[in-house]
Amino acid sequence: MEKKSIINGKTIFGIILAIPVVLFVAGVLSAQIPWFSEKPPLEFNSDMDNQFKAKTQQGTSFFADRATSRPPVEGTVPREGSKYKLQMNEVASADSLYKNTLVKNDFVLARGKNRFNTFCLPCHGADGKGQGKVVQKGFAPPPSLVVQKASDYTDSKIFHIISAGQGVMPKYADKLSEVDRWAVVHYIRSIQEKNGLKPNSNQQLALSTSTKGE
Repeated sequence: MEKKSIINGKTIFGIILAIPVVLFVAGVLSAQIPWFSEKPPLEFNSDMDNQFKAKTQQGTSFFADRATSRPPVEGTVPREGSKYKLQMNEVASADSLYKNTLVKNDFVLARGKNRFNTFCLPCHGADGKGQGKVVQKGFAPPPSLVVQKASDYTDSKIFHIISAGQGVMPKYADKLSEVDRWAVVHYIRSIQEKNGLKPNSNQQLALSTSTKGE
């Protein structure tokens, strides 16, 4: 008799525990209870989820100019990198100083695509027509890469624009190695060819003035 009472007590206790679980599941399935909450979770230990640190593209009061991203220290170059000598307005000198000696192959095109998608796609778009995600959100569109004017540029001029910037486009010489920049040039040419354009093949022989380790 005592054993039966214990079993009945456990059964009743289990039913009591199951009722709120059943009600919660029914509420979620019927969309009466939202699965996700917009309220911050109650944290007993944040595990460093929230840190006092500067985040990319956000302002900060730590520096006087309130910019989080810092320019490279003057006179330094990345390890195994090179210093680009020309300024943005010196595009006319690019053809006499730089020549694309990087042989185009599947690996180079794959590398160029990878770097293009990482650094160029947000503005220029995957098709190079200048309608990337940031443009769709209101940023001024860059010039299309798949028009005759861009196709008429020499490889050296495209390399210069990537390296030194143009207009509101920043320079990428401090972000991409010289080889990666030439790989991007090859990939841009492949996009132009897919759009029926014949890239400028009039490349002048020149010696690179990039200085290693300066």
